[in-house]
Amino acid sequence: MPLTISEDHKAHLSLLIPQEAPVVGEFCRLAIQFLKQGVNPRVFNSAANKLKVQPNEIEEAIRALVYLLSHCTQATASKDEFNQLLLSLGFSEDAAQVLTETFTQNEPELKMYLKRMGVQVPEYCNLEWRFDILVGSRTLNHIAEPLITMQLSLDSHKSKEDGSLQDQPGKLLLQTDPNNLSHMTAVLEEALHEARTHHSRKIHRHLK
Repeated sequence: MPLTISEDHKAHLSLLIPQEAPVVGEFCRLAIQFLKQGVNPRVFNSAANKLKVQPNEIEEAIRALVYLLSHCTQATASKDEFNQLLLSLGFSEDAAQVLTETFTQNEPELKMYLKRMGVQVPEYCNLEWRFDILVGSRTLNHIAEPLITMQLSLDSHKSKEDGSLQDQPGKLLLQTDPNNLSHMTAVLEEALHEARTHHSRKIHRHLK
């Protein structure tokens, strides 16, 4: 399936498409800087003065370029596929080469950006459990109420000020009876089975 981008993103790239390779290279530098540091209005104003356009046009072009790079990274596009997309958008061969080099040389930064922009889901680290049974109380001498206590250790990825991720361990305490635990196990097994189906794998490939 060929790579594509929306008409809106094409429109935002229209400022960049006719530029010479050195100007495109400067936009690439600004896009990577945007990935790492976010919005910098002074950069937009400086570039706008050089090209004699409005700062918001520069920002839109840089955001569109960031989207182009991250979208193709998420789609695991090859170097040739990315280059063909650029040529189909109207970039010159020299400009396409500069963009392709930026795409291939900054893969780690692009993947980190996608990870920061995605949903941060805690990851399983460890599980400790204990089985208790209540056999009597002040009012009831002969009872049997089993309880299972579980302590989940999870790693939550948080962004540092420099944009990188750090692991922050957390603990979650759960308590249930055997019947509820058996029901939860059945539901989770059903979900795992569904995740292995052809339909789910197809959706997963499109979300990568």
